[in-house]
Amino acid sequence: MIDHPLQNAQRWSTRCSLLRGVAAWSMGMLILLILGEPLAAQQVLSHPMIPTPPPMLGGASETYDGPPLGIDGPARLKANPARNLSSQPRSSDELPPPVDLPPAPRTERSAEPLRTLPAIDGDAVTEGFPASPFELGEGEPLVVDGDILEGDVFYPAESQNLSDYRNGFFQKLALSGNWIAPGDGGTDIGSTEIDTYLTVALPFPIVEWPLLISPGYNMILLEGPTTEGDLPPRLNAAYVDFTWLPTVLYRNRLLLAVTPGVYSDFEASNSDALRITGKAILIHDLIPDKLQLVGGVIYLDRDNLKMLPAGGAIWTPTDWFLLEALFPKPKLAVRWNVGQGFEDWLFFTAEFGGNTYSIIRDGGEKDSVTYADYRLISGIERKLNGGAGYRFEAAYLFGRDVEYLSGNGNFSPGDTFMLRAGITF
Repeated sequence: MIDHPLQNAQRWSTRCSLLRGVAAWSMGMLILLILGEPLAAQQVLSHPMIPTPPPMLGGASETYDGPPLGIDGPARLKANPARNLSSQPRSSDELPPPVDLPPAPRTERSAEPLRTLPAIDGDAVTEGFPASPFELGEGEPLVVDGDILEGDVFYPAESQNLSDYRNGFFQKLALSGNWIAPGDGGTDIGSTEIDTYLTVALPFPIVEWPLLISPGYNMILLEGPTTEGDLPPRLNAAYVDFTWLPTVLYRNRLLLAVTPGVYSDFEASNSDALRITGKAILIHDLIPDKLQLVGGVIYLDRDNLKMLPAGGAIWTPTDWFLLEALFPKPKLAVRWNVGQGFEDWLFFTAEFGGNTYSIIRDGGEKDSVTYADYRLISGIERKLNGGAGYRFEAAYLFGRDVEYLSGNGNFSPGDTFMLRAGITF
């Protein structure tokens, strides 16, 4: 339907009238607000509950001389006819006493909050040390990268967790030597021993299951006996150790080792000089980083002893105490000093000494000789990351025996002592 032109004109007239009314109402409200603001302010200031502000200083403008003491913001000051506040400074007796404010925190660097650590040298380490090495007060220690250095004592922010292995192909190169006192008896023997080996690692088949390969050489220079036996002047061992460390199940790791080697005086050429030793050990991490259970067997392939059971527990209640309640080699160790990147340990251990070697007797016959002893050892060791470090040991040797496979000429040397030192790169 099409509207008539007259109807359209009426609609437009009505709309224009409404727009003019709205505009007039808005203009009136704006004028009312502008004209009414001074009146409203005057009514508010003259209200009996609100005090009247003081008159202007000097009759023309207000003088501001800073905030009054004891408040944080500015305020109008009362007139003081005795002096001109805008030109005369306040006397010293009117000044506030000095206030020692704490220094603003520095932002050169920051560190995570430090946790409470075991006491070292009688001093415990707790939270609250400054995060920056520049924020030092009287008696406060130096904090460097979260670690604490107080005098000559170093407190690691966390356990350093020095690893026995490195990341990569090369693992370690070791050299050690020991000396066994010969004694005065006709059946006593002494020796000087040198041992060295190199360890490298390969993923087998993955990095988490490494295969460690360690070729090594051991040489023993004998001294004595003077009345019994006919030992050669030197005994040798050349070997290659293959150790595999796979994880079989959750918290369970295997240690499998096979070590073929030649053990002889390098004069005998019989097949008995070639021996294969090994071990199979299961390690169960019962309490992670605290308690491990160990069980397995060690294959020695000696003439007097072919195989030994191995097992026990490894207990590490803190990062400075270690107890290896293991057979056949127990160990007790206590960390007595710690520094950035190293740890010093005092340890006590016990072990079986000796080995079996193929030799040529004085009469030219082929034979095998087995030397065995028991050793109580104490020593100190400095550990570095990646299995590096060095150690010094002293031991008491007893229960010593020298036995030939033929049974001819067996004898028992007397008790003696041993000194041993080693370094690992």
